[in-house]
Amino acid sequence: MTPAQYQELAACYKGGPYWETDDAQDHRRGFANNLDEARNALR
Repeated sequence: MTPAQYQELAACYKGGPYWETDDAQDHRRGFANNLDEARNALR
């Protein structure tokens, strides 16, 4: 998956049908900031 796809997935996970809300989009941006850490945790 690309970084943009991971971000969209994070927003959809957080917001469900309301994934375009500010809260879900903040989660998306925060997830992107920690993507490298998340990848390392999955190893």
